Amino acid sequence: MTTRADDDALSWGGETDPSHVDGPVVAPPVVERPVVERVETPAELADPKQIPAALLITYGILGGVYLIYTIGWVTTVVRYQAVRIPFTDPLSEIMFQLGEFLAIASPALWFAAVFLLSRGRKPLVRLLWVLVGLVAVLPWPFVLGAWA
Repeated sequence: MTTRADDDALSWGGETDPSHVDGPVVAPPVVERPVVERVETPAELADPKQIPAALLITYGILGGVYLIYTIGWVTTVVRYQAVRIPFTDPLSEIMFQLGEFLAIASPALWFAAVFLLSRGRKPLVRLLWVLVGLVAVLPWPFVLGAWA
């Protein structure tokens, strides 16, 4: 059985409780916020407009095409490894492998270079350079079926 003292420990007597003492009323501290000036970057100063949603969707679709191009170059290089004749000197082998690596990386490098080098220009100029890259880095051996 529980005693009366145990029941008192589980309840609050409120203001009628003899042990209740009112404390001083403390106001919350006033925090002054520092004045921070917004510094605009040169890109914000040059072009305060937002990029239209249709253009962003177009960039996304074209980025997907460049990704497919990268897969096409990887497929071409892997397919060609089975039929190529090895080089006799190490310099030729190193240069050939460097060429294969650059062929695989060319779609991503073109896409990134267009966005880095056309900063601050009109979106139409950037879009035209991305479209030029669609022809420039096309995996022609894959498209023409070479080394099939």
